[in-house]
Amino acid sequence: MQLVVFAVMLILPSLQSDGSSFGSVIHDDCADIIDRAGEMNCGLVGSGDIDDYDPNSCTVRCTGGARPKLPLGVCSGDGVSCTPIVREGLRNWEQKMRTILHNVLAKWCQSCPKK
Repeated sequence: MQLVVFAVMLILPSLQSDGSSFGSVIHDDCADIIDRAGEMNCGLVGSGDIDDYDPNSCTVRCTGGARPKLPLGVCSGDGVSCTPIVREGLRNWEQKMRTILHNVLAKWCQSCPKK
């Protein structure tokens, strides 16, 4: 009997929170994806690190002054609305930045480890 009570006490908090931790999918916040991809983008254009992003002009602000554009469809009239479609577009942009970075490193950094 004590074992049953103990098991219920362990499971009860998860059930009280609507079981949202079971089978839930973790989504990156759009701002996090913009930060990661923007960091790569700023570096690839030779303009330092990401400083911020400007949802009004739909650009990333780099510390070196460059302002690369965010992908098409990311910004609406009132900034970035992190819908599943926008999130997917940002993930695609991040993957594109990773691919470009990988290709640059493969060509120009012969001593870099190959993956």
